[in-house]
Amino acid sequence: MSYAASALPPALLDLTLLRVAGASPRISSSVGRALRWKRAFGRRALHHEASSGSASSPDFQELMDQGFSIPKKIKLHRTPSDTVSITEVNGSSSQGKSSLHPIQELEKRVKALEDAVESEQMAVQPFFYAEEDLMAMYQDVLSVPELEASGSSDKASKEGGEKAISELQIQEDLVILGELERRLCTTEEGEMETNERQNEPVYRRILIRAQEIVSRADAARRNANPEAARQPLVPIGILSAREYETLVRASLKAKDYIAGEVALDIVKTAGLPIPEEVLTSILNMYVATRNPEAADKLLANFLTETPTEAQRDLHIRAHVNATPKTVLPTSALDLLHHYEEQNAVAPMSTYTSIISSLLSRPLSLARAHAWDIFSHMRYVAHPDPDVDLYTLMIEACATPVSVAYSSEPEKALDLWTEMTADHNISPTVASYNAVILACARSGEKSYVNEAFRLARRMLDTHRDARGLSAFRPDLKTFCALLEGSKRIGDLARARWILAEMVRGRSEDEVNSVDVEINDEVMMHMFHTYAAYKPPIIRTKIVSVADGKASKVGTSDQLSPIPSSSSSTEEDIRQSDNNVSEVIQASYDTQEGASGERIIAKEESAPSSSAFPRVPPQSHAEVIREVRMLLDAILRDRNSVSSLSSLSEPSSSSSKKFRDVELSPRLVGSYLSVFYNHASLEKSREVFATIFDRLGVTCTPRLYVEALERCAIARRGPERTVAVAFSDEVWEQWSALEDTVRYNGRPLEARFVERANVARVRMLAITDNLSRSMAQLKAFAAKYPPEVIKTPPPKLPLQSTRTALVGHRPLVRMTPKIEVPDDAVPPLITFRDIDVLHHRLIIEERVKDIAYITWLCKSYEWALRIRRDKANKSRILKV
Repeated sequence: MSYAASALPPALLDLTLLRVAGASPRISSSVGRALRWKRAFGRRALHHEASSGSASSPDFQELMDQGFSIPKKIKLHRTPSDTVSITEVNGSSSQGKSSLHPIQELEKRVKALEDAVESEQMAVQPFFYAEEDLMAMYQDVLSVPELEASGSSDKASKEGGEKAISELQIQEDLVILGELERRLCTTEEGEMETNERQNEPVYRRILIRAQEIVSRADAARRNANPEAARQPLVPIGILSAREYETLVRASLKAKDYIAGEVALDIVKTAGLPIPEEVLTSILNMYVATRNPEAADKLLANFLTETPTEAQRDLHIRAHVNATPKTVLPTSALDLLHHYEEQNAVAPMSTYTSIISSLLSRPLSLARAHAWDIFSHMRYVAHPDPDVDLYTLMIEACATPVSVAYSSEPEKALDLWTEMTADHNISPTVASYNAVILACARSGEKSYVNEAFRLARRMLDTHRDARGLSAFRPDLKTFCALLEGSKRIGDLARARWILAEMVRGRSEDEVNSVDVEINDEVMMHMFHTYAAYKPPIIRTKIVSVADGKASKVGTSDQLSPIPSSSSSTEEDIRQSDNNVSEVIQASYDTQEGASGERIIAKEESAPSSSAFPRVPPQSHAEVIREVRMLLDAILRDRNSVSSLSSLSEPSSSSSKKFRDVELSPRLVGSYLSVFYNHASLEKSREVFATIFDRLGVTCTPRLYVEALERCAIARRGPERTVAVAFSDEVWEQWSALEDTVRYNGRPLEARFVERANVARVRMLAITDNLSRSMAQLKAFAAKYPPEVIKTPPPKLPLQSTRTALVGHRPLVRMTPKIEVPDDAVPPLITFRDIDVLHHRLIIEERVKDIAYITWLCKSYEWALRIRRDKANKSRILKV
């Protein structure tokens, strides 16, 4: 910008001179103001005088380039008489604080004002991006890799494409079979053969005819040259490779395994290469039919090279599927190690299937070997597991090998950190469910809270631009959270979880879930009610009436309801106020005459159908809520009438409990609530009637739980009821124990122990010492200590010798001493019958005391011998 050489405006010159010749801040404001105006007027007069002269002023740009220097600076001195003296000093002694010239500073401020005006003008202009464009951009930024959900649409489209391809392939196979039939199964006159083969399927007639032709050609070749090779140098071109594949597919579709092998034999005799897809499809068929011998024969006869990864996987899985669930899959493990020795390790999916099979078996040795295979795989085959294998091992932490722990949350969290942080593997809903279950099953409040924190992280961490969570909780998620709630007796959280499941999917809430409630969910709910400790015992409440204090004798009278303290999270506390509204037409609402839904109030009588908004405050309220839940299940199933008159028919608009199966574990959890919150007499009545009414068979576990409840009967009339109840249950248990097997399997030794110990203790606490001793002697005669001394044979995979090659894991993760022995017969220790021993001491029955001492020491010594023999036993040679 260029400026004219003319004089500056007077106002601007005054402002500039005031800024340049500013007085010191120490001078008073009045004196300084006067001096500044005096200087300003003097300089302005000089300016007018100079401008009136003929001399031209210097150019402004030249003045700016040379700089504006002040030759002298005025310094003010205050005299004792309050007068001000002005002294001029050299301006070179001090420089101004600002590095900019006042004119430059003024230009800078003018520029800033122009920028502000321009920005205000831009603010009122319309946005460059529309809302839809911004939403699309944020969706791309906040998108989460959908591993399993990417879902259902992609999976459906893939299945649709595969189905279309399969239909086209079937049509092509029909056309090829028709051409082969006309070419091979017609006479010279063009007529079809009329013999017994007409009753055979088309593919069989073609295979028989092709086998005849190939056999005659091969016999002729061998007659011409007996020393010829086994396979012809030039393939016999009866059928093409495409036609052989069609014949094999037709055989597999008809489940004709012999025809498929005949087709392969024809291909081999004709000297044609066997397609890899044909062998893989036949192996798939053997895996489905659990025929490992046929799979071994197939690979031995028709495969000359090393099997592919898919073939190795199918070969091993055929052996895994053929092994019963009660034994170890030793043949599959040997085959796995055989491929490792050939430097042809199986794919990771094979190790995952073997580990899953081992973890699903009811054997401690199998679970321990699963961890050994996991560590062995990382050493010899695949050092970095995938998300499926990590999920499987994290879930295995919820069922540890050692019986001393209910879960191993530390190990689960270590594997979780290794997967997500170290290897940066994105978790899935299944992996979240696994780590939540491992933490919840520990039974420690800190880890249960950690499980709920992980569940919240699953929902909140992975959200898109619209707030939709990438991971929706499923049935396993809710069951895992209920597992933690029941182990710490947190009924508030359990009711909140059930309310979320009953509410289902809502159009207003984008993250609502739709999960069907089954018997496992209700089993956890009943167990939570059983573990719950009501804050109020109504019989101990003192009420003041008419100036007299008296104890409340009935549970029908209402008492003040304190605030729930079982959960510290704000959302759970708020959910207690909405439970009755959420559980819609199942058990807490009635339809009014005008069609409006009327929710029963909390102050209503206990005989009403209201589901309280707060957790139950007494034992009677716990029983009442549990009955209401069971009535809701029965109503939704429409199979059994209500067990009590506490509830009324509800609306059929919501049948959330229709999928709840009336299973023995559901009945057992329902009975456990009565064992903990009702009298023994009431529990006896329910036990005697519930199985017939629900049509459920009583299992050994339910008999044992009933006997153990009788063994802890309180003093007084309850022990009389305990004797009668125990006699009824023991009669049924004895008949079951005499059969030795239950549902084709032997009774678990630990159940036999618990039942007999509960029976002995019950007789001891009720002063039936003679019957208790008779029961103990009968148990010792049926299960003598001598049978405990012999351990099971030691398998080769249990070898602990250090070796780098062998058909066993090279790296073990489970110490030998931590693997329990599942085959130990029933036994009794002194801790089990200490009550009987104390009663005998009081009665001074010396002979019975000596017998108990001898019996307990005999079982203890037999266990020690069994352990020593197991440690010193040699490997069983197969």
